[in-house]
Amino acid sequence: MIAAILIPALLLILALAVGVAVTRLVLYPVLPSDLGGVEDLDARAHLVRIPLPDGDALDGWHLPGEGRGALLLLHGFGRHHDRMWRYGGFLNRAGYDVLAADFRSSRRRGRKPTTLGHHEIVDAQAALDWLRALPSLAGQPIAVLGESLGGSMAVLLAARNPALAAVVVDGAFANAGLALEDSCERWAGLPGRPTAAFLRWVGRRLTGHDPGSLDVTSAAAALAERPVMVIHASADDRLSPAHATALWHAVGERGPLWFIHGAGHNEGWRRHRGLYEELVLTFLAHPMRGEGPGLPGGPRATAVTQPRHPWARLRQALSGLGRA
Repeated sequence: MIAAILIPALLLILALAVGVAVTRLVLYPVLPSDLGGVEDLDARAHLVRIPLPDGDALDGWHLPGEGRGALLLLHGFGRHHDRMWRYGGFLNRAGYDVLAADFRSSRRRGRKPTTLGHHEIVDAQAALDWLRALPSLAGQPIAVLGESLGGSMAVLLAARNPALAAVVVDGAFANAGLALEDSCERWAGLPGRPTAAFLRWVGRRLTGHDPGSLDVTSAAAALAERPVMVIHASADDRLSPAHATALWHAVGERGPLWFIHGAGHNEGWRRHRGLYEELVLTFLAHPMRGEGPGLPGGPRATAVTQPRHPWARLRQALSGLGRA
């Protein structure tokens, strides 16, 4: 009799504890440093304070360029600005100003909860306004590059700011509700729909905002006449490639849609660094000069080639001798 009462109670307590832990990770994820082997450009960048409408401020890191324009770099969920130096390095070497900022949901002190759009788009707009007001950039074009959550914010930001010259998104979600379902299934191994519904319910009560309410595709339709490059990894363990396809269709199918087969979430640069940098720079070159898109539109795909073990050929030769 006692066991019949205790076991369900313990299971309920365990389920609640798991729910609280998962919610905590979603709202306040761990923020690892993630340079990816590149130079930490913090030491060379100017640390700036970017004012926000409510009197708060963002930390931003600005690297001056050589008069070719500027790129605003927007990081993803569970990361902060240093993740974006893998892109900022090659973009700055190409002559562009770059600005990387921490979303308030990823800063070290006074963090806001992650809202998958509500706070983050305010932060992105403030960073863009700061760049626009920079005297050294007067009259120069500004583009935006974002990955994951930052990629979705890049699309939304461009839809609200028609003067942005170009958009590059890597591993972005097209719909926040579907992104939560995907992440629950692909990353956490939990049933997508009920778990995402629970996270949305908790998010509304703890933050006042539904983390699954943002539909990026509706905003993307405003970019039909502008250069947009969509990148996605087909083996993404967080977001289905269907997000990239939906975004590409929504922006009018005019720009490149690049699928990287065999790579994980936002692994395109790491797996194909040289090609990645070449394609992004080629894509940006023409729109940043006001000359239209820099790459032909349409889907393209690149497979990740696995490095061969140094003894692979010897083993193959020996196995061949054994069969002879």
